[in-house]
Amino acid sequence: MTAETGPIRFGVIGCGIIAYWAHLRELRHLKNAILVAAADPDAGARQRASRLAHVPVYEHSDELLQRDDIDAVVISAPTHLHAQLAVAAAKARKNFYLEKPIAATAQDAHCVIAAAQEAGVSAAIGFNRRVHPLFEQARALIAAGRIGRIRAVLSTFCEPASPDLVPVWKRQRLTGGGVLLDLASHHVDLVRWFLNCEATAVDARLSTEISEDDSAWLRLSMADGTEVSSFFSFRAGLADFLEFIGERGTLRVDRHRRSLSVRIGRRLGYGVKNHLSFPGREVLAYQMVRLLRPSYDPSYRCALSAFVELLHGGERRLASLHDGLRSLQTVLAAEESARTQRPMTLASA
Repeated sequence: MTAETGPIRFGVIGCGIIAYWAHLRELRHLKNAILVAAADPDAGARQRASRLAHVPVYEHSDELLQRDDIDAVVISAPTHLHAQLAVAAAKARKNFYLEKPIAATAQDAHCVIAAAQEAGVSAAIGFNRRVHPLFEQARALIAAGRIGRIRAVLSTFCEPASPDLVPVWKRQRLTGGGVLLDLASHHVDLVRWFLNCEATAVDARLSTEISEDDSAWLRLSMADGTEVSSFFSFRAGLADFLEFIGERGTLRVDRHRRSLSVRIGRRLGYGVKNHLSFPGREVLAYQMVRLLRPSYDPSYRCALSAFVELLHGGERRLASLHDGLRSLQTVLAAEESARTQRPMTLASA
């Protein structure tokens, strides 16, 4: 699709937790973006969205997609509806920003990609950590060789939640639930992005305690020889970090901390020391806001802003549909590994 001109007119499909706390709020204040309408089948979600955004909120998404004053949609519905809604958006000639994962099955993911290509629309997957200032700084340091060649990666992503507060669809894999699709898909994408390298094999173990697949242990083998060990859970304390072990030192990026931790070996004597790295303007701005708002996360606004820039003909900073497919393929291989209790080889990208 040719680059859009003027402000991008948005619709939001799915007004649940992420849309309420992020997308609906950010789009109202985003430069070069206008929130036009929203849609959700749940009456309560519609009421909350209407009170917050002061725009028409439809029960059916096709009512929103039929509007000719909408250029793009943000799709933040339950996972098992992602493909259906993305294909409908493409057929309506709407650009779309699709929350991760791209779909619940590989077949559905391929349908999304085919529909977007046929319609000629622009699309992105909501792996928003890619444009978090702290994560961008970490990637730049790794690319610059600050800790040397990466030998291993340790990662953990845990989001504890009371079973009573977890949406019904998140409790079953059939409707897109489980930690692999919901949490691990983020880190699988980030590892590829940080290392600029594909996973070649996956070994996984799943545990079901209260909801289906609510904890997972994952090991990835990367094409460059790096080994990745990860833990994901809805039953453990809040955590979201990746630690890179390099030949010269370690780098840790933690979504719940204001700054990176970079440690390198001492030149004289035994031990390690902090490596000073001066943050750029975006990181400094993020750190200043975090002083006043400890839970502040700029990545949702940054991601939507990057999508607007993409629609205006700018460079792609967000994950593509093919990135979404690769993440899903790794998750599906992990599920198969857990089922068969053996490692799975991943096909070349």
